[in-house]
Amino acid sequence: MIIHKATKDLLKFLQDHPEVRTRIRADTNKTVLYSGEFFKAMWKEVRDDPAMAGKQTLEFVLNHRTPPGKGHANLADYVQAILQEIEVDPTIDKVSVQANHNIIWRALSGIFASNAVGKVSFQIGRGVLRQTDPTKKQNVFAATEIDVLLRNPQVDATTKDFLAYFKRCIQSKQADINLGFISA
Repeated sequence: MIIHKATKDLLKFLQDHPEVRTRIRADTNKTVLYSGEFFKAMWKEVRDDPAMAGKQTLEFVLNHRTPPGKGHANLADYVQAILQEIEVDPTIDKVSVQANHNIIWRALSGIFASNAVGKVSFQIGRGVLRQTDPTKKQNVFAATEIDVLLRNPQVDATTKDFLAYFKRCIQSKQADINLGFISA
């Protein structure tokens, strides 16, 4: 597997700019994480659910934060430009492209989860275990977000209870969690 220069550059940018990392966060009690699918992909469920109005996903946050000195309207555009650069590079194979995408999303999701404050909402469907097929994206919720949130002292007790349940499901190889929680 090849780690692309654009991936390394993004990780270095995030490391060198703590002010950017601290801005990759939802407002207090507004963080929402999703994974898997139920009737449709959970990101679509979250997007289409009126009960989620006012909640903030990683994508929402990236669309509303500007990267300093990068010439992009927001962090989402900056990240998409990097992902596109990796995808069109003829020198790396499909497995490496997916691995680089996974590295980027795990880094950003880890930052987002580490910055969560208060109550966290979840929409977790089926298929949340890590993928063993290297051509498929590793599940970021199972691989990163659960453990990061469990270490986060700023999330509430109810969030920790759900995380403990999710962690037990992952450890017991229960891939079909199918649980949603919208914090008040």
